[in-house]
Amino acid sequence: MGSKQFSLSNPVAVLGAGKFGTAVANLIAANVDQVLLYTHKAAHAAAGQISRTMAAQPLAANIVVTDDLITVLRSCSVIFPIVPAVKFRGLIQEIAVHLRPEHICIHGTKGLDLVRYDGVLTRNHLATMSEVIMQETKVRQVGCLAGPNLSGYLVKKDPAVTVVASGAKKVLFIGKQLLSQNWFHVYTSHDLLSVEMCSVLKNIFAIGAGILQGMGYQCNTYAFFLTMSISEMHYIMTTMGIGTTALFGPAGLGDLVATCGSTASRNYMLGYRLAKGEKLNAILYGAKEVSEGVQTVKVIHQLMQFYKVEAPITALIYRILFEELPLKEGVSYLMRASENTTYPLM
Repeated sequence: MGSKQFSLSNPVAVLGAGKFGTAVANLIAANVDQVLLYTHKAAHAAAGQISRTMAAQPLAANIVVTDDLITVLRSCSVIFPIVPAVKFRGLIQEIAVHLRPEHICIHGTKGLDLVRYDGVLTRNHLATMSEVIMQETKVRQVGCLAGPNLSGYLVKKDPAVTVVASGAKKVLFIGKQLLSQNWFHVYTSHDLLSVEMCSVLKNIFAIGAGILQGMGYQCNTYAFFLTMSISEMHYIMTTMGIGTTALFGPAGLGDLVATCGSTASRNYMLGYRLAKGEKLNAILYGAKEVSEGVQTVKVIHQLMQFYKVEAPITALIYRILFEELPLKEGVSYLMRASENTTYPLM
């Protein structure tokens, strides 16, 4: 970008042509002359260009689907990486040589990067996606996009909100400029880490909500569970030394409510299917998209052990996922945890 100011006539890149990446590309396309939507598979790029659809979504006329990553990076000063967390660092390492300090990266990935470790997992073994970008590239204008933004409802243009978070004012301004619609309001936040962690943690509780719904529990139980969940998110974040400014915004309570109450949520549906008798390995093996919550449950449960505290819901879901705790016993455990919890309810 150099000394030039960003212009809406400049192309914008979205790296990752899954459901959410495609939905974000369509959002941006309404505000700029051209969007380059990158997929690493040449056949998918060619098919998308011909059919004018990607991830079962129609594409705006000014979206170009491509597998030419180098051309995308050389053409675009603003980049939205939106790929599963497990692939995120690899993608950033691949593109790092083409990125300059003045590039703007606003990611839309709701997960954590985990480095290999021996022994006890600590905070030093974890990185948010913005931290990955800062570690692997020269880019310093980094932000994230988070909120109750399930892609199927974005396609329908249902009224919704999101939040763009960054420590850089320019990132906030451009993010809002690129994403805003008359039906889609963009809030901004300077607390990047708080927004990122809210968007990560809510996936844990979406699994739990799906389990409860799959077991046949209704509104009273759902409300009780959400009340405990938002409090546990607060507890985990403060334990980690992370601010909680985002907790009651779109990335916190907003995304929690959306993902804990919709069959469009992958993590919710994973929990629901578990409650209906399916095995975790079978669900994951047959999944077309990543359920970030499974890895997040494992990581946060182990991290709380390092801090020598217990996050009761996270511990419960961990036992259900990885120790085959019977679900009925899990509900009893949840009730006992609600009686004995020492962290403050909001």
